Amino acid sequence: MTHKFPLVDGLLQFASTSHARSVVTVAAVSFAVCHMVVLATAPTPGAVGGSLDVEIPRELVYLAAVLCRFAVPLGVMIVGIAQGRSKSRQTLR
Repeated sequence: MTHKFPLVDGLLQFASTSHARSVVTVAAVSFAVCHMVVLATAPTPGAVGGSLDVEIPRELVYLAAVLCRFAVPLGVMIVGIAQGRSKSRQTLR
């Protein structure tokens, strides 16, 4: 006979809801979009003689995309989980 842990059972219950699955899907899509932007704006190793007017904005977009690649999905997960828990608490009342 296995022991049941309330925390694990609660997490499995929460993860099986459609809201949680849609939050994870949105987070994965936002990561993929930011990753594609990172790949599209990645600095080329041999392009030293390029114009600074072209390189600086591209480098700024690259930096923002690298930071957002992890920050946006994490934010989506935090907001989605917080909204899901607040909705589930309202239905329990």
